[in-house]
Amino acid sequence: MPIRVNGALHRLKDETADLHAAAERHVRILDPEASEATYARYLAKMFGFHAPLEMAFAQHAGLEAAGYAAVQRRKRGWIVADLHALGVDTAPPACTDLPALGDVTRASGVAYVLEGSMLGGKFILAKLGPSLAHVLGRATRFLEGYRADTGSRWKQFGSLVERVLYDDSAIERAIAGARDTFARLIVWLDEPAADPPHPRRYAKANA
Repeated sequence: MPIRVNGALHRLKDETADLHAAAERHVRILDPEASEATYARYLAKMFGFHAPLEMAFAQHAGLEAAGYAAVQRRKRGWIVADLHALGVDTAPPACTDLPALGDVTRASGVAYVLEGSMLGGKFILAKLGPSLAHVLGRATRFLEGYRADTGSRWKQFGSLVERVLYDDSAIERAIAGARDTFARLIVWLDEPAADPPHPRRYAKANA
């Protein structure tokens, strides 16, 4: 019998903290000089990363069996609405260098990154500078995330993680998936870091 390990979600957070911080340094919409064009580029990049992964999540039998409910967790429609509000009607390109989902343990690590972004949205909304004040409530549906349901949705996802990641080996596979996802997202963002020296870019992320 596998040994159940408590705190899988905390281990995911702790063991991806360095890459999480690195990714945040490449999101430039909180810069004082950030413009609407900066914000539109950010949204386009988010669409290109989220949309294909959301499709992959919906087709992953293991995640669905675990109760992930991929269709109810889709964010791409929100991003499209925000881009339309900014006058961008062209579909953004999709990222083609995505992390492999693998089994349900690794896939839960990949999903951890996308679900965690919903928690960060509230922080970003509160910190948007005066140069982007005009987009608040008009083109910020993605950053608003699950709105009043953000806490409960995260709790549901946390319960899924604790069920699926039943031992150290399973947690390690999830950590590998999450780190791979952050690394590829950094490359996909293709923005200089907020403060020098710029961190090393991850040309290829190994699972």
